[in-house]
Amino acid sequence: MADSTKQPPVTAVSAETSEDDIVDQFPHIQAMQFVLIHMPSGNVKMVLMRPDSTVTLGKFGSFQCNNLIGQPFGLSYEIYDREGNIRPVPNWALSSVEETAANNQNIVDDTSVQLLSQEEVERLKEEGMKGNMDAAEIIRKMIESHTEFDKKTEFSKAKYIQRKMMKFLKVFTPVRPTLYSITQYFFNKNPEKIRHLRIDTLSQLLNHANVRANGKILVVDDTQGLIISAVAERLGGYGTLVGLHDGKDSNYDVLRYMNFSKHIMDTVHTVPFSMVDSEKGYDEVEKRTEEEISEMTEEALRSYERKTRMYAVRSKALQLLVEGEFDG
Repeated sequence: MADSTKQPPVTAVSAETSEDDIVDQFPHIQAMQFVLIHMPSGNVKMVLMRPDSTVTLGKFGSFQCNNLIGQPFGLSYEIYDREGNIRPVPNWALSSVEETAANNQNIVDDTSVQLLSQEEVERLKEEGMKGNMDAAEIIRKMIESHTEFDKKTEFSKAKYIQRKMMKFLKVFTPVRPTLYSITQYFFNKNPEKIRHLRIDTLSQLLNHANVRANGKILVVDDTQGLIISAVAERLGGYGTLVGLHDGKDSNYDVLRYMNFSKHIMDTVHTVPFSMVDSEKGYDEVEKRTEEEISEMTEEALRSYERKTRMYAVRSKALQLLVEGEFDG
């Protein structure tokens, strides 16, 4: 087993990044991006990398977002003190499981096989929380103190180590949100939200709908934006996507989690069902003269500009729908 105590701690980086500045810079984590945090228990948490904030992972501890911003996706990190500092750790998975003559038939499976007392284990955990000992070392000491460990089969050893990892290892792995990882996340956590849509079925939808770059695609999405996200990713910023939705505003949560660049988001246009048969269109914002604009308060000016932009965006989306000529 590799000694993770030799790994240097991860240092914080500058996190002055706005949402408009987010670009696809795989494989490094950006400020204000969504990240999937995988924990040893198998649980996954969706986290927004908000600068100067703290992420709490329950019994696995807490860490500072600034310490993770700028670091690679896919590596595992250990929370090694109470201040939320982190450091990279090696993969604990066994590289191979070899066949041996060992079996579990004569193994004594009770508390007597562990030479460390509960009080000693608690002291080791306390040292770990202080940063004086990492979880890997705690697990190693428990293995060394297990009188029956060498008698176990390789498979049983792997299961024992995995159980101790889930209990003691304060490790997490940040995973980049992709169509696959997002679909798996919602399918396992809240399948009703995406209408129990699996990744293989989603792939079939994209293929049968002729979704491709430079295409014009019409989407009716009742999966919180999963299908919209899939189409947008397939277009890759080249083409047009018109989404129809219930209510006044779209509820495409999944689209936010994908961390798409502005280049891709500019291809997405949404229209509520209530406007499909509208002959009038959206109510135009009353235009103001330069003199009227100059006399506006700062708050009134921001409101006027916001309404004007929103009218332009919605009108363009409705125009794209009326024009038709969709490829899929």
